[in-house]
Amino acid sequence: MITARMEKEINAQIKAEFESAFIYMGMAAWAHKNGYFGTENFMWKQAKEEEEHAMKLVNYLQDVDATVEIPGIEKPTINYKSILDVFEKGLEHEKYITSRINNLVTISDEEGDYATNDFLQWYVTEQVEEEKTFRNIVKRLKMVGDHANGIFMIDSKLEER
Repeated sequence: MITARMEKEINAQIKAEFESAFIYMGMAAWAHKNGYFGTENFMWKQAKEEEEHAMKLVNYLQDVDATVEIPGIEKPTINYKSILDVFEKGLEHEKYITSRINNLVTISDEEGDYATNDFLQWYVTEQVEEEKTFRNIVKRLKMVGDHANGIFMIDSKLEER
C-alpha cells in the first residue's frame, strides 16, 4: 500500500518530529534557567505535541504495514540570546517542518499514494497553526522590544497554554 520511497520519507519525518521535541526541550531548559517560566511551560507543551506528531506518523506506518525506524537524536542547543531569539528560532524551525510536510505531500502525489496524502492533510493544517502561533509571539515580542514589563506580560500569558 505504501512505496519504499514514501516509507523512507515518513521515517525521516518521524526523526524530524522527535528532533523538534528535543529542540523545544532545549528552549524550555534555557527559559527556566533565565526565569521565563511562561515560555518554559509553553515549550514543554510544544515538545510533548511534537512527540505526539512523531507517534502519529509511527502509528500510520504500522497501520499500512510499513517498517518503522526509531531514530537517534542529537543533543539540542540550549544557548539563546533572548526570549525573542528563542521564538524566532522556533518560527524558523516550524517553517522548516512545513517545507518537509509539503515535500511529503508532493511525494504522495507523485507516488499516487492517496491514503498517505489524505493522512498528511492533518499535518498541512497543523503547520499553518504552528507557524501562526510562533509568528504572533515574535510580533508581540518585537512590539515590546527590551521593555521588561512587556516581556514579563507576554511570558506570563504563555504560561496559560
